[in-house]
Amino acid sequence: MKKQLLIFLLTTIVSIGQTVHKVEPGSKGNSIVLEIENESNEQTINGITVNLAKQISPLHFRRTEERIERIEKTAEAEFIFDVERTAALNRIDTLKFIVTGNKGIMVEKEILIGYEIPVEFKLWQNYPNPFNPTTKIDYQLPRDGRVVIKVYNIIGEEVKTLLDENKLAGYYSVEFIANGFPSGVYIYGIITSEYRSFKKMILLK
Repeated sequence: MKKQLLIFLLTTIVSIGQTVHKVEPGSKGNSIVLEIENESNEQTINGITVNLAKQISPLHFRRTEERIERIEKTAEAEFIFDVERTAALNRIDTLKFIVTGNKGIMVEKEILIGYEIPVEFKLWQNYPNPFNPTTKIDYQLPRDGRVVIKVYNIIGEEVKTLLDENKLAGYYSVEFIANGFPSGVYIYGIITSEYRSFKKMILLK
């Protein structure tokens, strides 16, 4: 689920944000909106550049620079980003933005980003589907525990164990490589102490 983070930035001070803004691993189209304020009541500010000076590996930004030609009172600079599904939930990352005016005035803004823990168990549809010979299966865990993911043929016989281990709460992916398996419909399922779910997938050679 995408999220918009609205950050207010005064152009006359260095502002260090202490609030941790949470985003969901695997989400796309999140946005950070920096509002630039012209505190001068007498003149327009021209040629403002806002740069993302420090990037973080789990976050992928569409653009890292926005230019504002003129500000009479306020203006916004928006940065769109996606979050890797494998982002670690126990970390807090720092983004640094730099606002530069046409006279070389520089203001920094740091934003703290954290990662949301899932609120429910979920097994997603594999992708691609149909597939040949490799597909990915995403799943999420709201709590730590043992996780088993298996693949069955259409008559319910187990043909492959993809995972059988203890996992921390979070968002995960597992890969099924079907080399040596015949074309057809397969069932894959996740089993924990609290949750079970099964879905169909199609191997098409």
